[in-house]
Amino acid sequence: MDDAWDPEARSRVAAESPGIGLYAERGLHAALKDRYAREPGARVEARVAGKVVDVVLPDELVEVQTRNLGSIAEKILHLACVMPVRLVHPIVVENLIVRVDPADGSAGAPRRSRTRRDFYSLFDELVRAPLLVASPNVRLEVVLVRVRELRVRDGTGSWRRRGDRVLSRDLDEVLGVTSLDGRDDWLAIIPPGLAQPYDSASLGDALGVAAARARKILYAYAKAGLLEEAGKSGNRKLYRVPLSP
Repeated sequence: MDDAWDPEARSRVAAESPGIGLYAERGLHAALKDRYAREPGARVEARVAGKVVDVVLPDELVEVQTRNLGSIAEKILHLACVMPVRLVHPIVVENLIVRVDPADGSAGAPRRSRTRRDFYSLFDELVRAPLLVASPNVRLEVVLVRVRELRVRDGTGSWRRRGDRVLSRDLDEVLGVTSLDGRDDWLAIIPPGLAQPYDSASLGDALGVAAARARKILYAYAKAGLLEEAGKSGNRKLYRVPLSP
């Protein structure tokens, strides 16, 4: 594993804002933030324009958001009026599940469990935060990750996990990183050979995703001004790239 992504190689940079500390953090968010905090000149949990920012670099602000992009959209757009912002959003595409014996604390062998999430799961979040798409001064960094989940079967956890309680969920490996910075990067997600106008079925087929997921992509792009409506095909809305962006 690249040491820059190693969750054990913890940053020694102290948080600037009172009441907020690196060592109280655990898991995926902390490991990713720690990676960016190792860049030269980094300040951690520093105030910028009235907001506490995860990592402040000399020429960029970095915010890590593991879920619910809609809850942070207003903050990101506010900060982008001050200086460039990199919004880091991890998507868990694979789990390594390790069960701990509640009797003696011994750990079993890791079991690999794939999730149903992939890069396009990003748009499950962006339908609630479409103004982040191709927003000026905002770069969205999508990080596909494998996590290591430590569980104990003590009967107190979710029935979906058969009573397993999750003790920790930490970064195991980064499997891929995609940066989306500006209109061209975002539009490049749509296969270049796909004929316009697009509908959810044609885009879904081209990307290998369900039409429901493709519909979210089209919706977010239209809200962001990257696409415009171009009528209907049956019950499906059609979209095209505006002639004058």
